Amino acid sequence: MKKWNSITATVAAISMLLGTAPVAWAQQPSTAIAQNAQTSVNLDPTATRRLTDVLNTLAGKQTIEFTSADTAFDSWTVNGTLSGTANADFIQNYDSKKGIVQSTSIIYDAADLNKVMDNNLRSRVASFLKTFDSDGVFKMDAVWRAYSPNDEGELKNYWVLWGHDQSLYIDLGQGNKITASIMYSLKDVKASLTNKANRSLKTLGIPSSNPFEYVFRQHEGNDTVWNFRDDNDLNNVLIGMKTGKVWAVKNELGMDWTGEKDFVKAFAKPKLSQTQPNSGSFSREVESAISFWN
Repeated sequence: MKKWNSITATVAAISMLLGTAPVAWAQQPSTAIAQNAQTSVNLDPTATRRLTDVLNTLAGKQTIEFTSADTAFDSWTVNGTLSGTANADFIQNYDSKKGIVQSTSIIYDAADLNKVMDNNLRSRVASFLKTFDSDGVFKMDAVWRAYSPNDEGELKNYWVLWGHDQSLYIDLGQGNKITASIMYSLKDVKASLTNKANRSLKTLGIPSSNPFEYVFRQHEGNDTVWNFRDDNDLNNVLIGMKTGKVWAVKNELGMDWTGEKDFVKAFAKPKLSQTQPNSGSFSREVESAISFWN
């Protein structure tokens, strides 16, 4: 099963949204090392300039130091530090054959969020958390600014706010769309929700009395769910936070519905019959839940 994503995952133009992709700039020849870049590693001037151009686009004009580089293969891994507006570490992947920067991740301390993120975007995040994190448990440990234009995943240009078992993604390439996740232990979730998840799993004929080990509060688009999981990701039950209805029930070992009545009981508003998998239409709740796994 692929990870639940927006992205997930993976956000209308703001001041940090790229106007011209760094990849396009990387095609232009360069013979001099950027003036604000220092390097103690063996990087040729053209590669250094291309790596620097991307960093300047994502973080503004900062003092850049390249501290290490693994150039043993065509795909280089380059590490370094930024200083100026805020101190940060960064890691970049560079395709030496194509001469392009494949990806860049800049890692800031959470305390520097106000220094590095656009005011309007911070306001959007704060407004989102008021609803999503009503009990105020989301605590940031680090902030990442990431750009991977050639990644096959959905997220290519984004921010990530990291916490302990928590994450919040802001997809700059998709209208600042926010995807978030907070992990809870079962004891921190209402017993009625856990009981409902257990009962729903039994509709698949799963005999385990303790099938779940933790639960995520997750948000994608306009949907927020409780996602009951186990360490081996064998069992999943999604329950809508607003409706309290079961959206989806899954067991990785492939056990199926025991009958039409169980199928109907497992979902909030099923419109598609168990015996008619290729006709009709799913309710929004079922359709949304299934999209999380595709």
